[in-house]
Amino acid sequence: MTPPRSLIDPSVLPALRPSLPALLIATSGATLSGVSALGAIWGVVRMIGDPTPARAVGVCVALLLSALLASGASWLAHAAEARFEARLRRTVAAHVLRLPATRLSDFTTDRLRRLVSEDVAALHHMVAHLPAELAVLIVIPACAVALLLTLAGPSALVALIPGVLAAVISLLVLPRLSAAHGAERGRVMSEITTAVDDYARGIRVFRSFGGGAGALAQYSDATQRFTTGMVAWVRRVATPAAIAIALLQAVASMAIAYAVGAGRSPEVLAATLLLSLAIVTPALRLGHGLDYVAAGRAAATRIGELLAEPTLDDGAAEAPTGTVTVEVDALSHSADGRMLLAPLTTRFPAASLTAVTGPSGAGKSTLLRILAGLDIPTQGQVRIGGTPVTKLSERGRADAVLLIPQAVAPLPGSVRDNLSILAPHATDASARDALARAGLEIPLDTSADILSGGERQRLALARAFLTTARVILADEPTGALDARNADRVWQELSSLARAGHTVVVVTHDAALAARADQRVTIAPVDIPHASPTHAGGTR
Repeated sequence: MTPPRSLIDPSVLPALRPSLPALLIATSGATLSGVSALGAIWGVVRMIGDPTPARAVGVCVALLLSALLASGASWLAHAAEARFEARLRRTVAAHVLRLPATRLSDFTTDRLRRLVSEDVAALHHMVAHLPAELAVLIVIPACAVALLLTLAGPSALVALIPGVLAAVISLLVLPRLSAAHGAERGRVMSEITTAVDDYARGIRVFRSFGGGAGALAQYSDATQRFTTGMVAWVRRVATPAAIAIALLQAVASMAIAYAVGAGRSPEVLAATLLLSLAIVTPALRLGHGLDYVAAGRAAATRIGELLAEPTLDDGAAEAPTGTVTVEVDALSHSADGRMLLAPLTTRFPAASLTAVTGPSGAGKSTLLRILAGLDIPTQGQVRIGGTPVTKLSERGRADAVLLIPQAVAPLPGSVRDNLSILAPHATDASARDALARAGLEIPLDTSADILSGGERQRLALARAFLTTARVILADEPTGALDARNADRVWQELSSLARAGHTVVVVTHDAALAARADQRVTIAPVDIPHASPTHAGGTR
């Protein structure tokens, strides 16, 4: 038998735990508020039989206390929930930043946005409201039933029948029906959106290849299934929901309460009318929030799945100083059952420029990510200055290695903003010099959004001339440049190596690779070896 799922995924609990004391106090306050309101109702009932100024004052005090407790509990719960949301957002964002690059690529921008923003926000009702509503649902009806039995006897419980039936439908039946149909509706709506996008954005392609009719048929099929599903939802879910709402209306409980207490004293009649409503109200409030609870539970599950993803190792070692040699020992990497990098053993000498070459798909970019500590190899080890990269702290890795990916998109903002992210203390003069060395002559205030592909690549490369990292990894830094600019950039990278940096460059340009101090040829993944050679040596 499968054990029941917890309301909140265990991976989310560390972010929630500091807020639990405040939430417990808020829940107690909400419960006491309900009890005070019930006391006020009891005072009104007793005043019918024996009206006195003292009882009137007591009712007013109870109502005022109930309002104060309710507002205080609400403020405290929302404050605790807001702090929980902030912690959880930081936790999710930090976890995403520490995901291996290969795994991070599986998360689309929309999926990450939903995890960091929408899914965290979906937990609001479940955290801020559900505990208090559950406590009130348990405590208030129990107290109200006890008072009703005390004053009116067992026969008065007949007035509770509509509320009990409505509560059973709202709390037990509707969530199961809605969950079953809600998942299907969400899946079909996703299919409709995809079909519309395919049909609208691919009209020219469909005209050329005759696929338009197929996309239209997919859209028609998805909308038909959505319509059928909606009809089924109305029949199986909306109808019971309407019945539950009707039963929860005050008129239903009051009609039965009046029938039960009509022949009795005004005090008993008032108790039957007022207390029966007090019993029904908590079920109505909780039933209204169950959809939000289901959404929050699903969101917590998705966040928990993300937090269960393994992250990069984070050691305590600081970045090595001076000239640094990078050593690779029996390194290989695979993912999803596919070999991404064949076994490789080599070294990248300090104060030298190494060109990494090989056919497309051999794993050259994968190698750079592993050297930078941004991917976890399946086997083998990388040492930077004698220290395993996995032993470096997160700050140590960033201080030791600069990775310049291929076709990296600039951040929104100016050219100066993009460079200051890496070198916040760099002067405008040094930033302009870095741009010039990368072959980019533009004002620092230029918006990065308007740069061409080649200019964006050179902007990313300019970071190499501002960094203090001893190891510089560049993936196809000349790929979008003409021959003259590519030659200029290569000369500047060589000057970095002569200045003491360990420079590793992935390139498909054989002429440039021939000018490197060393060349490492990555074998295709089906050939488990690689060959390091030196410039001027045998290729």
